[in-house]
Amino acid sequence: MIKGVVLSPSALSLFKDCPRCFWLEKVKGIKRPRGIFPSLPGGMDRVIKTYFDGFRAQGTLPPELCIDAFEGIQLYDNQVQLDSWREWRSGLKYQDPEDGAVLSGMLDDLLTQGDLYVPFDYKTKGSPTNEEDATKYYQTQLDCYALMLEGNGLKTAGFGFLLYYSPKSVGERGKVHFEIQPIRIGTEILRAKDLFRRALSILTGPAPKAASKCEYCGWLEKFRK
Repeated sequence: MIKGVVLSPSALSLFKDCPRCFWLEKVKGIKRPRGIFPSLPGGMDRVIKTYFDGFRAQGTLPPELCIDAFEGIQLYDNQVQLDSWREWRSGLKYQDPEDGAVLSGMLDDLLTQGDLYVPFDYKTKGSPTNEEDATKYYQTQLDCYALMLEGNGLKTAGFGFLLYYSPKSVGERGKVHFEIQPIRIGTEILRAKDLFRRALSILTGPAPKAASKCEYCGWLEKFRK
């Protein structure tokens, strides 16, 4: 393993998707090609955080979350600490005790259930989703947040929430109405630890095989032929 290396939840998701693409990015500095990244999701993220922070200051949940799924749950009340965890320089971190490798990520938000902590992340999507798809794409992210929280002495509740915003309609004066969809997903810190260590273990060796369904590696192989 490479001592002092820092990985993120998105890097671990890349490792799961294709070990070779992960190795190329972290060892050779060769990232997957990407197109123009839209700015709308970033803008949505900003205004949603401001919205929730207003309710945090009042010590209440927004009305759309006053439902059975959030019974006994509150917004984490330390705004200063949360602001720190939201920044990439001071984000939430877990350090592996064996070799000092670090898992680091930026937290959108945090909930509490009594003395337990619940990772909470906002998502925007073109249409409503379902638990299966949400789990497929974001299980690793929530597992990693749980591991990082536990690594900072904050015992987690064993689950997290994703809050999806998808456009529903446009009203007067161009006001966009969104479908708001909370999805609860179970978390497992041992699963995150195992994934973290497996990703670290390939960084000092030769390039691993590409995933069979990796479209990037598949395109490169066809190009070479």
